[in-house]
Amino acid sequence: MESSSSKQINYQELLDRIRRDLPTLPTIVNELTTILNNPDSSTFAVEEIMTSDQSMTMKILRVANTAFYRGSRERVADANEAIGTLGFEKIRNVILTSSVFEMFSGPSAEKRFSLEQLWKHSLGVAVASSALTKYLGRAGHDRAYTCGLVHDIGKVARYKLDKEEFVNDCQYALDKKMDFLRVELANQTPRHDYLGYLICKSWGLSRHVESVVRWHHESNPEHRLNVHSDETHEVIDIVTLANWMVHITGFGFSGHDHTPAPSDAMLSRLALVRSQLPTLMESIQGELDTTEDFVKVLEPSSH
Repeated sequence: MESSSSKQINYQELLDRIRRDLPTLPTIVNELTTILNNPDSSTFAVEEIMTSDQSMTMKILRVANTAFYRGSRERVADANEAIGTLGFEKIRNVILTSSVFEMFSGPSAEKRFSLEQLWKHSLGVAVASSALTKYLGRAGHDRAYTCGLVHDIGKVARYKLDKEEFVNDCQYALDKKMDFLRVELANQTPRHDYLGYLICKSWGLSRHVESVVRWHHESNPEHRLNVHSDETHEVIDIVTLANWMVHITGFGFSGHDHTPAPSDAMLSRLALVRSQLPTLMESIQGELDTTEDFVKVLEPSSH
């Protein structure tokens, strides 16, 4: 799906410009991920990292005190209690989600699009990707969450680089009932998938994440250049399916309304059949409903 337009766009120049606007991922994310990947990690080690960032600690306490997590228990008062209430994995997701999307703040450009709604869409895809991975009985649902979370990071970059051009593409997508990548190809504007891939590469994220960001619009594995692992192809398929499902539910808004339905070939690779989709959609909708509290606490407008 490479287009001649990508040869006319100086992506290196765009990347140099966006590096000045987009923060790098903070050290706390890498430290926490390393600790949580070690099954012998202690609660104390996690608490120590959490409390090194006061604003992050407050955010985690707010999440731990939402009705969904706290239930009828006493109010959670400190980091140690929060870890007990949320669990290591949710703590990691709170920190990662908050850190990645610190950049999702800015005024609404027009009636439909806002960075907050794009952020909500991306969070939805993260949640749906993790849920799908569990449903399929695969390992790595935390990796799928991360991939889903940053799959559209190239759109944030495009918006920050040239808001007017980006919003014009959104309007074109809505008017013509096209998906966003097709609009970029038609208008010869920078491709968000490729720009996002370059950003992830410069951040030093994993090959899985880079590949998902680069190829989440490419349903044919044979066209995904430099992806040599079946495992990586599967993560791309899962995030692509999650992205379509989240579009269908209307959870957030990523700049367009039309996303191609998953192909039979993709469903087959995931050992799914089309008749399973309604049940799966219902399950994903339930996951998204329980995420609303999480959204309210973490959304950029609450910073």
